[in-house]
Order: sequence, then structure tokens, then C-alpha cells
Amino acid sequence: MHPRVPTEPTPCDTAPASASHRAAPAPGSRLAASASGSRRPTVTRARRRAASTSRLALAALATALLVLSCGSPTRAGATGAGATGAVKGALGSPASRQAPSGPGAAPTTSTSESAPLLTPSMREALSSELLRLRAVHHLPGMQAVVRLADGETWIADAGYANLAMRTRVTPTTVFAAGSITKTFVSALVLQLVDQHVLALDDPVSRWLPGFAPARGVTIRELLDHTSGITEPFNDQTLLAQLGAAPSRAWMPAEVLAYAARAGFAPGHGWLYSNANYILLGQIVRAATGRGVPSLLQSRFFGPLGLSHTFLQGPSPPPAALPRATGYDASTDTSWPALALGDGTRYVPFTSLATALGTAGALVTTADDLSRWAAALYGGRVLSPSALSSMLDFGLTRGLHPRWPYGLGVQRVTLDGQVAIGHSGLLSGFHAAMRYFPASGTTIVVLVNADATDPDVLVAGLLTALGTPGHGIP
Repeated sequence: MHPRVPTEPTPCDTAPASASHRAAPAPGSRLAASASGSRRPTVTRARRRAASTSRLALAALATALLVLSCGSPTRAGATGAGATGAVKGALGSPASRQAPSGPGAAPTTSTSESAPLLTPSMREALSSELLRLRAVHHLPGMQAVVRLADGETWIADAGYANLAMRTRVTPTTVFAAGSITKTFVSALVLQLVDQHVLALDDPVSRWLPGFAPARGVTIRELLDHTSGITEPFNDQTLLAQLGAAPSRAWMPAEVLAYAARAGFAPGHGWLYSNANYILLGQIVRAATGRGVPSLLQSRFFGPLGLSHTFLQGPSPPPAALPRATGYDASTDTSWPALALGDGTRYVPFTSLATALGTAGALVTTADDLSRWAAALYGGRVLSPSALSSMLDFGLTRGLHPRWPYGLGVQRVTLDGQVAIGHSGLLSGFHAAMRYFPASGTTIVVLVNADATDPDVLVAGLLTALGTPGHGIP
């Protein structure tokens, strides 16, 4: 079955979903396909009927080929921040649609040792809102963290990492983070720039002379998606191959063979493309002689204590890391959903994780991401000049990006409060990492379903913490 794809290239990351087993999908259930225009993402849905389990799995895989790491502009939300502690409660669901319930329904929380800055009522509001969000959006499982500038945290999880096994989400369960990966790769490149290994104005051809579509493109233009290199995952042939053999490992050069030139010169347009960050991974290897996973471990994961963060590529996540199963649901209310996987440790499955690599194959926890955002945007990872370059949104402002975009970073506004960070949408997973510079507060939400805009979940937590001027301490 051939996947349905947009008729025009989009800046949305794209990805296939593989289903080696399923959670009893109803015949004819709706399966999701997501695509985005140049300004705002739109969602298309396809209704397919499966004559057999294998056809249904392939249909889910084909339609989800368009869903990867793109995130979406926020629509609503109030300001707020995190607290320590929480209450437990039973998860309720609308009578017409039951989200997974039972022992995994109530959130578990981790409490800070220091005196809390927020009131007990705000702590309770956070936990209540987490339960409400999971029920309303019918989420299998989720993690959420709110980290204040002084390190005080509210860490919570709810629901199931695997519905069939009734395995609960825990604070150490790893989720696919999609394009949040790009924040790590961008920081790595900027460190190498500071060390004079690379330069932002280096032509790609200096390091990768054989890649014709990058002729005239600089490293900076890869980082901010102004290269004019198309999205390889919009190519239907590539999508079909990824879907037909989900257990096959891919090399970066194989994926980049499906990238081409867009209709504008480098630096004269904005087009979100995973090819940019796959190329950056290849440039880093050419310049340093080391792979990006190894460099991220030695420079960021280890020193910052991100012990549950791993970049998939040549190797899957270690067996010691408990992994969430991703679920492909066409809408917030279409349950049961398809479970994604190929029987290996790759998340969500081998062909997608290896094809994405440095563009979106990170697995992590909400707690690790909150530590990363606080360190990165708080000035503890990059030099002041490198961080200033990362957060310069002016270079893309006139090119009409979907969000204001710097070097591997989005800027969004939640009810008047500016946040920076990145979102991630990957087959079976959704993620948002938002840092509020005015207060130094970080909010991270990870879910193992791909139908819900994660910034809606972030906005819910903000609302639970109060109105503008009263939420973030």
C-alpha cells in the first residue's frame, strides 16, 4: 500500500510507523496522517479498512509516515511553573470513550527535598490537571516535569508504558523525543565552533564535497533550516521502503539520496527538513572523527547527569533503559490504538530510528530534558556568544518560518509568556520542552501517543498554576 503524502513539500518532519503487534484496533478505525504548511500545521486524517491484520498494520505504518518531530504552534495556555509534591487520584474518563485505567492510571510523583516555593493547592492542581489531561486526551501514558530556576521540581508520571503488558510509566521510562534531538546537535555544533573545529559560515562542501544538493549551503543554514534542501521523508519511495522493512537499519547516505534542492537559493527561504540535521551529523563525524552519539555522551549526557538519555543510530538504547511503546491513534478519541514496534530495542522501530539518527532519534525522560533545557538555555552549556547565536531569531524572521526559529530552537508564546525550546512528533510519540527565560522555569511533557499537540498539555499545566502574573514564581 502506498502512503498518502502532501502534494507539496512541507517543513514538517516525517516518519513511518511500524506495527508488529496491535492493541485490538477496530476494523475501519481511523488512522492518522499529519502534514504541515509553511506557516501553521494542519492535520489530515484517512479512513482505511483492513482485510487482515497485516494490511491494517501496513495502513497504520503508511499513514504515520508523515508524522515526525514537527510539533505545532501553541494555541492556548496561561503562565505558571512547577512545584514539589502531588496527590494521587483515580483517573476518570468520558463514558463514551474509556482511556486506559486501573493501577497505572494515577500519577506517581517525586518530591524535592527543599522547602517548596509553591503552595500545596498549586501542587494538588498540577496532579489533578495531569489526570484530567490524560483522561480528556485518552493518553496511554505520560511524563511531566516542572523545574524552577532554583532546581525545585515537580516530577510526575501516569498511565502505561505498554498497554498489553500493563507496564506502568515510571520516572525512568524513556520516550522518543523526536526533533528535540536537534537541540543537542545544535549545541554540539556550536561548541565545535567555539573550539574552532567548525565555523558557522563553513560551506557544507568543505566537509561533504560529494553532496550536490548542499552546494552553496553553510553550516548556519543547516542549523536554521534555510538551506533549501528538501525533506527526504516526503519522498514516497523512501516512505514505502521504510514501511516495508521496519527492521532494516539505514545509513545516513541512503536517506540523503532522497533529498534535493528546493525552489529557493540558500538563505532565501525557510523549509524545515530533517536532511539538514542528518548532514550536520555527517559533518561532525568528518570534522572530529567521532560519531555524534559518542560526543553527546561525553559532552552533555555524562557531565549533566542525563543518565536516561541516548541517541539511537548504529546502536539501540541499552537494555537497562525501560522503554515506552508508542501508540498510533488517529484522534484523541480513537481507542484502542495500534502499538508500534519491530521486536527490537529501537524506539519506535529500527528503520525509522536509524534513518533519522541525528535529526530525531533521541530517547529520554522528562526529567532529563528538564535538566537539559535549564542547563542549555540557562547558560551552563554554551559560551555567551554561542548561546546568543543559537537564540538569534532575526535571521529567519523575514522568511516566514512556522515559528520564530534560531539555531535548533523554536520560540513560542503561551498566554503572553515567551518560551524557547523544541517540540517533537514521532510515530507513536509526542513531546514538548519549553523554557521560560523570564523566570528560568522549564516545563516538559512526554506522551506515548501521537494525536495530541504537546503544547496543549503544557498549556494545561500552566493553567493549573494560575493566571498571568501569579503562576511562575
